[in-house]
Amino acid sequence: MSAFSNFHPVLLLVYMTVVLVTMFSSFHPIIVALSLVGGILYFSMLHGVRAASKDLLYYFFVFLFIALAYPSYVHNGFTPLFFLNDHAVTREAVTKGLVLAGAIVATCFWMKSYFEIFTTNKILAVVTKVSANLGILVSMLWRFIPIFKTKWQEKHMAQRGIGYYKVSSRFVKFHRAFALWRQTLVQTAEFVFVKPDVMKARGYGMTKARTQYKIMRFTKRDGVLTAGLVLFLLYYIGYFTQHQTQYYPEISEQTLGTGHYVIISLLMLLPFIYEAKESVKWRYLQSKI
Repeated sequence: MSAFSNFHPVLLLVYMTVVLVTMFSSFHPIIVALSLVGGILYFSMLHGVRAASKDLLYYFFVFLFIALAYPSYVHNGFTPLFFLNDHAVTREAVTKGLVLAGAIVATCFWMKSYFEIFTTNKILAVVTKVSANLGILVSMLWRFIPIFKTKWQEKHMAQRGIGYYKVSSRFVKFHRAFALWRQTLVQTAEFVFVKPDVMKARGYGMTKARTQYKIMRFTKRDGVLTAGLVLFLLYYIGYFTQHQTQYYPEISEQTLGTGHYVIISLLMLLPFIYEAKESVKWRYLQSKI
């Protein structure tokens, strides 16, 4: 269980939006690097170092692919490094390719962590305020994929154990696998999407004056995070032009002071720092027992 996920779901959504908007609106190499480090560290806190290392190895090859592919197709810039198929590979294109690859990988890690802590209960707490029907629809779509994946693995392993796929023809094997996949899809859809009828029969969303049990409340801790995000947005808007980096036709020299990097580091590393603090606190309390 993540300690950072105990914040109000609206704040979790706002925080993730602020992180991604800050990274992509500035496209500053150091800001992207800080975002990447923060996303990897927080993902490691949620899943452990071993699981994170496997994902990190996979995304390392994704990073290399994007970083190599971008300057191969984009030849803008004033500083050629070498020529590939009579096209100049420029320093500006290589730099932006590295930054773009880092931003995409960082987004992947942040979103994987976000989907881990933003559960169905948090979705309902946020979306139900707008519309009860929309909340139940989003909740169903959110849980459809993991349920389908679980049911497919169960059916696949069961049929494999009784020799369902032991046929000589590959076409027949593919046909049987597709038939099993289609059956699983229909059963999962029936299991998930029958929920609106059940909830409607219970009176869910039928009246505007219905009551709702609120398990997630806005606490003082949420107020501190809200104040911090507001102050950061005011700071970032005030120094917006200094954070931006232009790559074409030449790389703009945007040198930020140490204070700027400290503020942005606190934003990007906030979940990791909070998780580490709570982990140390928990171990200290255990040692006192």
